Amino acid sequence: MFGKKQDLNDPMKALDKADKTLNSGLTGALTKGFMGKDFVNKMNQSIDMGKSAIGDMQQSQLLAQTGMDATAEVLSIQDTGVLVNYNPVVVLQLKVTPAYGAGFETTGQSMVSKIAIPRIGDKIKIKYNPANPAQILVM
Repeated sequence: MFGKKQDLNDPMKALDKADKTLNSGLTGALTKGFMGKDFVNKMNQSIDMGKSAIGDMQQSQLLAQTGMDATAEVLSIQDTGVLVNYNPVVVLQLKVTPAYGAGFETTGQSMVSKIAIPRIGDKIKIKYNPANPAQILVM
C-alpha cells in the first residue's frame, strides 16, 4: 500500500499488487467482509481483464517488431464487443499473401481503427507470426 511509486509505473506490477492486496492479508479479509464476495469477484475479473489487455499489447508490440509482412484479403469479420482505447477488437478470417512463401488462410483477432474498420473483400496490410499464423496485427 505504501510501496515505492516506481512500482506503479509498470502496469503489470500495479495489477499484481492490487491482486495481492485484494486477495490476501488483513486488507483482503476486510474487503471481503465489508464489501462482500461478489464485489471481490468483480474486482478480480477486472484485474484479470487488465492483465489480459497488457499481454495482448505486449504481443502486438512484438509482432510489430518481428512479424512477417503480408497482404491479406478479408474473407469475414466479426466484432468481439471488446474495445481498446475506443477501437474495436475483431476476429478476421483472412486469405494471406506473404512477402515470401506460399499463401494461406488464417483466422485471428486484432484491434482495428474505428475509422478504418476493414470490410469483406478489402485488402489490408498485416504482420503475422510464422510460427502461429493466428497471431496477426493489422497495420
